[in-house]
Amino acid sequence: MERVEALLSQGKYGEAFEALTRRLDAAPTPDERGRLALLLAELYALYGPEDAENLEAALAEALEADPDLAAHPRARALSALLRAYRGEAPAGPVPDEPRAAYHLAQAALWAGRPERVPGFLEAARPLPPHLAWRAEALRGHAEADLGRFAEALAAYRRALAQAPAADRGPLALDAAEAALEAGQPEAAEAFLRAAGPDPQDPAQRASWHYLWSRAELALENPTRALEALALAEQAETEAGDPSYGVPLLKGQALMQSGAYAEAVAAFREARRRAPPEEQSYVTHELGVAALEAGDLAEAERLLKEAFGDPDYPHRGAAAADLAELYYRLADLEATRTWAEEAIGLGQAAAGELFLGHVAYDRMRLDEALAHYRRAAELAPEGSREWLVAEQTITEILAQQGYPEPEEVLRRAQAALRYTPPSDDWASALELYAERARALLSGGRTLN
Repeated sequence: MERVEALLSQGKYGEAFEALTRRLDAAPTPDERGRLALLLAELYALYGPEDAENLEAALAEALEADPDLAAHPRARALSALLRAYRGEAPAGPVPDEPRAAYHLAQAALWAGRPERVPGFLEAARPLPPHLAWRAEALRGHAEADLGRFAEALAAYRRALAQAPAADRGPLALDAAEAALEAGQPEAAEAFLRAAGPDPQDPAQRASWHYLWSRAELALENPTRALEALALAEQAETEAGDPSYGVPLLKGQALMQSGAYAEAVAAFREARRRAPPEEQSYVTHELGVAALEAGDLAEAERLLKEAFGDPDYPHRGAAAADLAELYYRLADLEATRTWAEEAIGLGQAAAGELFLGHVAYDRMRLDEALAHYRRAAELAPEGSREWLVAEQTITEILAQQGYPEPEEVLRRAQAALRYTPPSDDWASALELYAERARALLSGGRTLN
């Protein structure tokens, strides 16, 4: 048993299985045979549902050799894991036996109850080395499923620090994904760089290049993202498992590059491959690409299709995009209607921005200012909505004769931090700021 545990801690799983099965075949007594078969079942539990049949057979062998094992916490936890593969969550109190608690944490995750995993893992101490790092990986999966990506990332870091070298590649992919979701693309690239793409496994290679492309896109390097996506697509073809995620990300990279027509083609391919639950999301992306490509009729059809799905969680964003579409069509009433719809669905910054545009075009400057100020307050600093609101507030106040020169200066300076020098807005904002400074210093300025 000690030899088996030592081999497992070194990541030598094949040797551990061989050593254990030899001991099992030579077991002199039923109780020892039952104990060894139970350990064999635990080993099969490391590999998920694909080894459920072997897990079930080993557990049955253990119970046949020693029926008293039916009351053993580990045997009961492994039975719960088998049921979890069929969707049944574990019930009952948390056991005092650490390895049983670990297997119940597995069961909770497989049954779709990630919120129960931390409680089981708190009782899963101490664990042998081959389970200790897996417990941290389980915690990472659970935290990611719960949307707590910073906590997931911390758990994956602990798992990577403990895992044998042979197991760090897949873990690094999980850690990189958590880092991306936590908004840390540089950390994601560090994980990926340390692991390197697996030259022998095309599926893992595809994941590696896909995650690398996500990181590059988050760092606003769309050309590098597209290069990585080409390698991901090649690996997926080799694996015989093309995903919808690769053309979806390709479309996003092309959008960032300004290649809108090519983005439309990529999103169409993504929609062709996407599962039913992702269709509305891809349709929304395709609608935005069509909008930017200038195909407003197609954009209207697609955006309304996405908005029309009552289960789509981004209906507010689709409404905001429809407000933009109708603003481009100079239909101010439709713009107002969809902007108000966006506000009602949680996209207040975008909705207020387009209500500001409607008021501004109708020369209702005070009303426009109120909407733009709310948009600037609600939008994240540096975002598109925030920048347009700050720029336009500055322009309107300048048109009104600088009634609040301090506000003009403050907003112009803030907007300039995010406005490229080549943008026409940059020179206008500099002029507005200069005039506001002159007024604040008591000097005269031309209106």
